[in-house]
Amino acid sequence: MSQFNKTTRFFSVMLVAGGSVGVAMVMILGLKLLPQGWLLLVPLAGLAALFAWAAFTGIRLWQGTPYGRRWAPILFASQIPMFSLQGIRYQWFTGAELSPTVQLGTGSVPLGLSVNLGANGQFFFGDEAAELFIGLNLFAVVALVLLLRANSSFNRRLATH
Repeated sequence: MSQFNKTTRFFSVMLVAGGSVGVAMVMILGLKLLPQGWLLLVPLAGLAALFAWAAFTGIRLWQGTPYGRRWAPILFASQIPMFSLQGIRYQWFTGAELSPTVQLGTGSVPLGLSVNLGANGQFFFGDEAAELFIGLNLFAVVALVLLLRANSSFNRRLATH
């Protein structure tokens, strides 16, 4: 098995597993929120679509298609930043998260580390966010770098044949 296959297969499994877990979590949450009103399901549908897209892209990456090789790095790149600032929160991952964070506005600079397997999506736009922090998903950084390297190696092999 080539290095391209080993690398892409691992990250494709992370996209498929994380995307599937994410869709399942959104469905469970949707069922619990349904009695409170169907409008609450609208943002959940967007989150479910994002997780489903990640799972679909993981399948296409496993198959080695150009679609999977193009979109998997983009999906992992979108998982790198995580932040909660005044009025906005952005954090999502599929598969795994290893994220050092810095909390802001506490008078000191407390550092944190988040390690998770599965899926998570938190998107908030409003007046205030509960906590202020910034962080990076190091797992997504590694995934992005390795997938880009595997893609360039794959493209060089195609050019020589």
